[in-house]
Amino acid sequence: MVVLLRHQPWNIGGKLDVSEREVEWNMWRRRLPPFAQLDVGTRVVLVSGGGPNAGLLTWEVEVIDVVKGRYDDHEHAAQLMRKLDISRTAFLNQDYTTNAPDSGWLLGWTYRPVRLIMEPRAPEHRIGRHGWGATDTLGIGGNGTAGQGRLEDPLLRRKVELAAMRKVHQWLVSQGHSRRSIRNTSAYHPYDYEVGPERAPKFRVEVKGTLGGRGPVFVTAGEVRAAQEDGIRTVLAIVHDLELTLRADGTWTVHGGYLWLDEHWMPRNDALQPTHYRYQPGYGP
Repeated sequence: MVVLLRHQPWNIGGKLDVSEREVEWNMWRRRLPPFAQLDVGTRVVLVSGGGPNAGLLTWEVEVIDVVKGRYDDHEHAAQLMRKLDISRTAFLNQDYTTNAPDSGWLLGWTYRPVRLIMEPRAPEHRIGRHGWGATDTLGIGGNGTAGQGRLEDPLLRRKVELAAMRKVHQWLVSQGHSRRSIRNTSAYHPYDYEVGPERAPKFRVEVKGTLGGRGPVFVTAGEVRAAQEDGIRTVLAIVHDLELTLRADGTWTVHGGYLWLDEHWMPRNDALQPTHYRYQPGYGP
């Protein structure tokens, strides 16, 4: 099986409802890919806008039902599509159906949204003129685009964070620090590692992982305060150009990445750019 790409002529962004199922179909004069490959369980990545080699990878979806076969006319196609619980009127009144060949091959499918991606489409994510493409694995990131960005899906975000943590831990061990002296503090402190004796740590490490290049990263107020005020040296470790890969079985893996270090991180206020404000309504005149 392969990962399929499906071009969407409209910008769906974050509008899919994960509790709903969506219906799609193609009507062709001859059988075109992925007529043979599309089946229940297939992973499809939806692509929005941007022409032949640009745009966004918007959603990962999973195929939950398929109908495919020869149709003699549009009424016959509507009968075939009833398996997917779309009404004759809704099917026949679609502009796409109206303009489709009078007879040919129907490929209909329903899917459930799995996760929001919203990452740039790379040139290797090729899609044919008929709106479909295929790849053995689909990779995002690792292409030197600037900055950290925000992965919307918590599973993908966590995978990137853990990959960055592993790479930094390997670096700490390579610098001669024993594994017992490296403590993962990410669950209960605003920094990720503490290194050295527990009562008198030598330094702390704040880890950031990004699919983009070494550009801006997001830091919390707690992370900034810990680096500025606690009197313990903080190392900022940015693992950039990580790559996420979607495999045909629906699993995501992370690999690659390059380590950049600021071994005496003392964030200056003029280098911090606010991205959110907390507002309490009801104050003022």
